[in-house]
Amino acid sequence: MKNCLQIFFVSLLSMTPMMLAAQVNPQRGYVITNENDTIHGTIDYLTDAKNAKYCLFLKDGESVYKSLSPIDIKGYRLAGEGIYYVSRLFTDFNENQQELIFAEFLLQGGVSLYRYYYDGEYYFGFVDSNGKEVIIRDDKLDKDLRTYEFKLQNRRQVVQKINGLMYQDKTIASRLWKMNLTSENLTHMVKQYDEQYCTEEGDCVLFRYDKEKTIAVKHRFYVGAGIGYSSYDSPKYDYFAGVSDISYDRYTYTGVAPTFFVGGDFSFPRLSKNLNAQVEFSFTPHRYESSEYSMEGVKPKIIVNELAGRIGLNYVFITDGRIKPFVNGGFLLAWNLKIKEENAFYYNPTTGGTADQGVRTVDHGKGSMYSICLGTGVDINHIRISASWKKSLGAKNGLQQNGCGILSVAYIF
Repeated sequence: MKNCLQIFFVSLLSMTPMMLAAQVNPQRGYVITNENDTIHGTIDYLTDAKNAKYCLFLKDGESVYKSLSPIDIKGYRLAGEGIYYVSRLFTDFNENQQELIFAEFLLQGGVSLYRYYYDGEYYFGFVDSNGKEVIIRDDKLDKDLRTYEFKLQNRRQVVQKINGLMYQDKTIASRLWKMNLTSENLTHMVKQYDEQYCTEEGDCVLFRYDKEKTIAVKHRFYVGAGIGYSSYDSPKYDYFAGVSDISYDRYTYTGVAPTFFVGGDFSFPRLSKNLNAQVEFSFTPHRYESSEYSMEGVKPKIIVNELAGRIGLNYVFITDGRIKPFVNGGFLLAWNLKIKEENAFYYNPTTGGTADQGVRTVDHGKGSMYSICLGTGVDINHIRISASWKKSLGAKNGLQQNGCGILSVAYIF
């Protein structure tokens, strides 16, 4: 038994270097030394709490990770414009303790922005061009009623200090009161301020790691309904029966029909923020009456159950606002599962010089057609309002769509 334990501990010790080299979340990146040298390698990207305390770094060509503290280096960053941490002296919220930690550099400009993680909480540092810093805590006023008054008092004091730091914009205080204190919200606010009031400092530099760009394909789905106005030409139908041909007149049908659809938007953040692909499936029960009368004095009717699939591209003009206008276009393939005409006028020449004619119901069977589609609309939060137009480019079994306009509303998941 003793020999077994010895073998186990020897094996464990021999595996230690391998365990140190095989980290949890290795990412390409680099560190910046105190001498301003850049050293490339692999960074073990850990939790916010650990990232604030140290950087686990494996230099290219070496086999063992080193733990680097904020004293050892000026900062570190993930490759591909990833998250950027810098060594900064953090003063806690009560200003009674200071500590050198790694802070996440969010934005550099006339007013710069940092994010600190300290003692289980997030803090944000606003720093002006003179080096004056104001720190605000993500206090989550709406989630902790027990300390609400205390947090409210602290926030009131800090908001006034930030308002003094960004004094040229009179809306800063009210915006800070209303918004959730997140990296995205605060970065957007400070960036707007810098671009409007700090142009002499040059362009803003965003360091915030854009998680959307790391996703190869991002998707969201929608479901909706609409109403369309369509115009169809019925199939040209000739039927050979023995020694005679039966021919049916061709009519134009127009009318309004509901449509129901589901679809998805597929964006490629690495390629474009504005352009995405769309895939959509729809069902439309067409029930139209011709404006013409047949020779029997009745109006023909047509029934078409259409199942369609559409692929195309969608261009969004504004990607980060609540209201997002867009235009799109693509191609649609429709499967007409049922094509039937009622009161269709027919003519049947017979032998002996006589002829048979009248009206009857004609089942044209199934068919298909392909169309070009163009559309425009707007996304308002999770609601999509759109108008589209489609025109048939070709058809099988003769059913021809002259044009169709559709107004629709969808819910986006």
